[in-house]
Amino acid sequence: METLSKDSCYHIFNRGIDSGVIFKNEDNMNYFLTLIKKHLSEKVNILAYVLMNNHFHFAVEIVSNEKEVSQAFSNLFNAYAKAFNKQNARTGSLFERPFKRILIKNETYLKNLICYIHKNPEKHGIVDDFSTYKFSSFQKFFANIDSILAKQNFTIDLFGDLDNFKFVHSQDLSGFEKLINQANPMETQDLSGFENLTGQQPIKDKFYQYIQNLQNQITSKLEEIDGEATFKEDLWERTEGGGGRTRVIENGAVFEKGGVNISAVHGELPQSMQQYFGVKDADFFACGLSLVLHPKNPMVPTVHANWRYFEMYDKDGNIVDSWFGGGQDLTPYYLFEEDAKHFHQVCKTACDKHHPDFYKDYKQKCDDYFWNAHRNEARGVGGLFFDYCKATDEMSMQNWYEFVTEVGNSFLECYVPIVEKRKELSYSKEQRDWQEIRRGRYVEFNLVHDKGTLFGLKTNGRIESILMSLPPHVQWKYDYQPDSGSEEEKLIEVLKQPQGWV
Repeated sequence: METLSKDSCYHIFNRGIDSGVIFKNEDNMNYFLTLIKKHLSEKVNILAYVLMNNHFHFAVEIVSNEKEVSQAFSNLFNAYAKAFNKQNARTGSLFERPFKRILIKNETYLKNLICYIHKNPEKHGIVDDFSTYKFSSFQKFFANIDSILAKQNFTIDLFGDLDNFKFVHSQDLSGFEKLINQANPMETQDLSGFENLTGQQPIKDKFYQYIQNLQNQITSKLEEIDGEATFKEDLWERTEGGGGRTRVIENGAVFEKGGVNISAVHGELPQSMQQYFGVKDADFFACGLSLVLHPKNPMVPTVHANWRYFEMYDKDGNIVDSWFGGGQDLTPYYLFEEDAKHFHQVCKTACDKHHPDFYKDYKQKCDDYFWNAHRNEARGVGGLFFDYCKATDEMSMQNWYEFVTEVGNSFLECYVPIVEKRKELSYSKEQRDWQEIRRGRYVEFNLVHDKGTLFGLKTNGRIESILMSLPPHVQWKYDYQPDSGSEEEKLIEVLKQPQGWV
């Protein structure tokens, strides 16, 4: 048997005598977990566990000396066996002796072992989906509840983050299961073939999972703010490959119209886009979240945001190019300078965590991009805009992922305080007319200049989702000019020359 050495990790497992039942019901399992906490908590760190009717598995780190740890396990098994025997009118040993243990000598084995432990109930046909099983540690990593797990952060850090932890559990472990059934796999087997099981989740999968979660967070918060309307969901598929989840809110107390949409589309890159990128016979994958919110009150600004990822492949399916893009920008109808400063300050704070030049550069790109050239004015007071963010010596794709998600996570902080401050302000019919006139400029930009709209139309995207950004009520008055010295003219003057807000 392996000696239980302090500061080492082990796979510890055991079963009932002659594979007999050791847990007859949930009360038995709950009691065993209680005893684990009582007898083992100061001797070992439980990293993962699973209990089934006739056996169990632990991944543990030893924190005490061998004698104390062995005695602690002996006390655990004896205490449980005594109670189980009394309850079931039986005598004699319950567990096989000695309990089995395997020294874990590298991180790859440990990560695979944790997945193996969690997936055991599915492997044995106890449940169809291992993630639903109550008596393993898997669910405990996603819930802030008391458990016997001693080092949850340590375990998650092994996998990078919770998203990758979940992703790795979805991989095929059949080869590892064969390996783990060997008498002493760590001494006799090469684990290099299992590195891929614990590799990082592909960026495209990780980012798509992120925007799905972000969509939920944003729509829930916006429904809370509105108080009346809720988002209606529309799932759609693209004939050439992929689809999306459109969520639209209309005629609410705060939001007259808005959409928070996600999509993931793939297939052959259309000829027009192949010409644009200068490639031939290319396939692509693109996913992103795009949102636009048009409030009812003209004192509350319209907001737009988009975060996206793109991959392009050669005829053999190899990635030949990939990049991130996105940003967020504010379009007010009446200028409250403190709102513009707040929006930009939150954007700058997010950028500064990743590079000292990002805010300056991407604010400038936003001012340049959201420019209605035919009107010679900005669409709004700007924000951030970035595109073609590719791997460099300074920034890996993982670094770009972290930056883009930082910006995405900042959106609600950028916008919600402004809405809360302005949504109850009174307004006149004339101010409402001005809002609709300015909305016309918004429509003009989206249909004439916006690359995202053009890309969606040229890749046979879903028209309803692409044009979701258009406001419901718009005016175009011939040669309309605001009164001199008015609040409306104040806005126009700012839009003619982008400002430095922070």
